[in-house]
Amino acid sequence: MNPLLANAVSAIQAGVEDYEASDPNRGLSAVRNITAGVLLLFKEKLRRLSPPDSDEVLLKERLRPSLRPDGSITFVGAGRKTVDVQHIKDRFESLHVSVEWDRFDALVRLRNDLEHYYTTASAATVQSVLADALVVLQAFIATALGHEPLDLLGEKTWQTLLNVASVYEKQLQDCRAELSRIDWPHPIYDAVVAEVCCIHCRSPLVKPTNPETSDLTTLEFLCTSCGKTSNFEDTIGDAIAEAFAADAYIAMTDGGDPPLDYCHECGEESFHVESGFCLLCQASLSYEKCGVCGAALGPEDQHGGGLCGYHKWQADRDD
Repeated sequence: MNPLLANAVSAIQAGVEDYEASDPNRGLSAVRNITAGVLLLFKEKLRRLSPPDSDEVLLKERLRPSLRPDGSITFVGAGRKTVDVQHIKDRFESLHVSVEWDRFDALVRLRNDLEHYYTTASAATVQSVLADALVVLQAFIATALGHEPLDLLGEKTWQTLLNVASVYEKQLQDCRAELSRIDWPHPIYDAVVAEVCCIHCRSPLVKPTNPETSDLTTLEFLCTSCGKTSNFEDTIGDAIAEAFAADAYIAMTDGGDPPLDYCHECGEESFHVESGFCLLCQASLSYEKCGVCGAALGPEDQHGGGLCGYHKWQADRDD
């Protein structure tokens, strides 16, 4: 077995062993090991796709041109620094290598949250990592690497992944079912609910304690992982930011209007521009067009008495 592939398998096996130890202090180690193992499997695929005598070019962050004996040009790897996650995504896209990126991104996001904000990882948090890893590994190992997951990872490790993922997915379905009992006022909340997680431990095993309430702002959420509760503003505010983070990034880098604006009532960055209301306090626009020039008005214009910024300035100047 190639050393890179062997290291990937060892990391995943170590992560599963960390989880089985039932020691909260080893939870973070489990998340780190499993995430690292998945990344190493991705790199193994790039190594296999690299042409012979190219110094494993697809693994390297830097490439340099090189002349073949016949005078044609090829590219070889330069330096020791290997590709990061974005490089892997870009190269897999070009090479038509399929990955369950949504699951992998969720795995990495949770790993990053734990690294920066928490010192331990609960059992349920690690379960969510194992469940996401299972989905990624099951398809990637068989399709991209040509191995049976059970044979590559070993029966004990693979069976643990299957068992944990099965239990976790059932818990997640139960929590999502409880969230769906809430009378959400607009379909846009579907995207928000999909990102709901515990603000204390980042586990998605969160359910409302009072789903029948008609006032969203009174909702309270219970994390079935760590047992802590959180209110509507904190839980949904966090989910709103996650739900529209990708669109906000695209708007910032490629141009265009961001999906969210600051609400004129509650002051939070939770006003969904396209839907025309605040996802936290439900405030909508009292004035949609300037009474003088007809220009479209946004949340920032709502205290101008139905005038755009320019005509409000003119009106104030003339007073």
